[in-house]
Parts: sequence; structure tokens; C-alpha cells
Amino acid sequence: MSEVSIARCRGLWRRTLLVGADGTRDTGTDVVWLQGLTRYVDSRGFAGTLTQNSDVFSWHRDVDVEPGELPDAGRMRWEADTLVETGVHETYEEHWVRECGATEPAGALLLSAGSRAPAVLVRVGGLIGWATAAGARIEHVRHGDWQVHDDSHGAHVIADGQRWAVVTREGDVEL
Repeated sequence: MSEVSIARCRGLWRRTLLVGADGTRDTGTDVVWLQGLTRYVDSRGFAGTLTQNSDVFSWHRDVDVEPGELPDAGRMRWEADTLVETGVHETYEEHWVRECGATEPAGALLLSAGSRAPAVLVRVGGLIGWATAAGARIEHVRHGDWQVHDDSHGAHVIADGQRWAVVTREGDVEL
């Protein structure tokens, strides 16, 4: 299989294996990661921007429910259809398998609501990822749940009963 790139990571990924530093193996914890063009939402409660430098991928977190002390970076490689991530700053290995589903349209918004922590909204195919300081979720797009507006007051989103100003936008976030 060819080299790993951010473009090839677009879609919904399910973790099938975590091997910890002590060799323990976890195949039962349900973890998913929705990757857009560069922005992502991870069901463990964080979201932000994915960057790549050769085979090292870094998950920069704009939203993080439980921040860690070390940067989140891993070396990525393919083993057949499995994306294998090995830690750069920590010792771990994660195996990721892409779920079936459309990867277009794809887009994302970084959002702000005054003094509140930022939020990230990612759309990939028929899925939406939403992350705030309260947590993260990934679900099917239901028209009407999310409203993106461009008006004289600037671009904004109404989500969870809150008005969020659009800070940055990438791709197609038509909902």
C-alpha cells in the first residue's frame, strides 16, 4: 500500500487495537476518529487540526476535555488495510480501520462563542463531528440540527442552542 497522507485519512476510523507501554492489549474500548481535510474530531473528547511531517502525524488540539502534558504525535504506516499508529512521545500502538461511507462532502469549522472554549465542527460525507469543552460526538447528519449562516454579523453556527462565530472554515460544510 502507498504512503500514508492526510488526504488518504479522510473518513471515519474505528480503533481495533491499543497496545500500551506495558504490553496490555485493548480491543474492547469503542473509539472513533472522524478526519476531514485537516480538521478532526476524536470521540475521546478532543478535536483540532492534523498535520504531517513525513511519517509523523501530529494532532493539534483546539478542544481537549482532558489535556495531556505531551504533544500528541504518532508515526503512521499501512499494514494491509489497517492504519498503524505508534507513539512518538509515548510508547503505544493503535490500529485503525476505516469504516465504509462517503468522504465527500468534507469540510470543517473552528468556532468561538465569546469567553467560552472553542468548538470544532467537522463534516465528512453523511457524518458530523462536534467537539466542545463538554465532550465530543460523531453522528449522522440530520438536516436542521445544524445551521450555518452568513449574514451582516458574519458567519455563525447555531448548535446546542448556542450561537458560535466562525473563526476559520475549510472545505464544504454544507449541512
